[in-house]
Amino acid sequence: MSKIKDPSKKNNKKKLPLHPFELVWYTLCCLVGIWGITYIVLGLVAENLPIKATNEGLVKVNLDFAKKFGLDFLGWGLIILAIASLAAVIVLLLFSNKVDREYEKNVRRAQRLAQLEAEEEKAEAKEAEIIDVEVAPAQEEKAE
Repeated sequence: MSKIKDPSKKNNKKKLPLHPFELVWYTLCCLVGIWGITYIVLGLVAENLPIKATNEGLVKVNLDFAKKFGLDFLGWGLIILAIASLAAVIVLLLFSNKVDREYEKNVRRAQRLAQLEAEEEKAEAKEAEIIDVEVAPAQEEKAE
């Protein structure tokens, strides 16, 4: 009998460690996070600049931004960074569940293959027990 080949031991091609969809989401979360960090830095610089609020520049932009949107750069930066972090955690959880399912599927497949191989070995052992014996023909006495 031929041995059953393990499909997981095939000539595996190198795979991307990340699914393309996962990579897109991580990139998007990273870009939104950088946007939030930029707002945080702008807000901190605008609040701590050693100039008067009457000067043109970042301080005035920060005040105008606060009047239009209700929060200054620092507040919006914190909100945007929190949203990006939450989205990255959700994507990480979704794809880690997928990896866990694939791992469990491979373990079950390996167990089934091991069971099939054990049954095949038992069948081969039974075949080996059967002994082919040649029986010599009985010689009859010739009647004279």
